Amino acid sequence: MASIVTHDSTMSYTGRIQAGDRKPSRDPRDWTCDQVVGNLCRMDRRLLVKDLGPLFEQKVAGDVLLRCSLDVLLKVLKLDFNTAIRVNEQITKLKIVVRGLDVIVIK
Repeated sequence: MASIVTHDSTMSYTGRIQAGDRKPSRDPRDWTCDQVVGNLCRMDRRLLVKDLGPLFEQKVAGDVLLRCSLDVLLKVLKLDFNTAIRVNEQITKLKIVVRGLDVIVIK
């Protein structure tokens, strides 16, 4: 049993933490579900692990997260409105990071 600790909350989850999971890739497309949740909480301190439970339940990895629209966050993952807006804002920022990484690879 492992746990993620954020500023105000602790949420335990089951599963193995792989050695590679401890140091997330710079590329959000390579993030595991655990890394997605942990990094979202670091990016926006108002996001709590407990509010991102649906991302755990659906095992949303980084590449899939980047394909999620606000509609998917609300209707499919059933995040509450405030959480969905905050996650959507971080998705927009992560897409900019990915574009930057693609430019570096192309050169």
